[in-house]
Amino acid sequence: MATRRRTRKGGVTEKGLVLGEVGMDASTIGPGGERSEPEGPIVARRGRPGRRSAEERAEAVLQLLAGKASVDQLARRFGVYGETIERWRETALEGVAAALRRGSGKSAEVLALEKRCKQLERAFTDVAIKKELLERFLAERPTRPGRSLK
Repeated sequence: MATRRRTRKGGVTEKGLVLGEVGMDASTIGPGGERSEPEGPIVARRGRPGRRSAEERAEAVLQLLAGKASVDQLARRFGVYGETIERWRETALEGVAAALRRGSGKSAEVLALEKRCKQLERAFTDVAIKKELLERFLAERPTRPGRSLK
């Protein structure tokens, strides 16, 4: 029978093993005594700490605005300072306000492309009308007697 020993966190393992890392408990020890991956959300670390993608920043801001997590919880989860989370929130709210002022969620580039598309549609319509009128005129016009092809 294995003896029970205390871990660094003060807990006791069921297998009697002292866990070598702070934060590990008996749930991270596999059936043969080997370490298994801890469960729960794992935050991927890239290059510089605190560097997050737009999707991660958006997720953090949405959770903050929905009241699902506090600034401190999100800062810990994403590995950044609380001030960084607050700056993400301010930036997101500025973007929302700008979109509401503009009346649509479309970027300036998309609006310019839509305007150019309407101009091209009008020009195409004008050319199509002129072609139709020219074909009618040529169909109704009397022709001169032609020369023989000899």
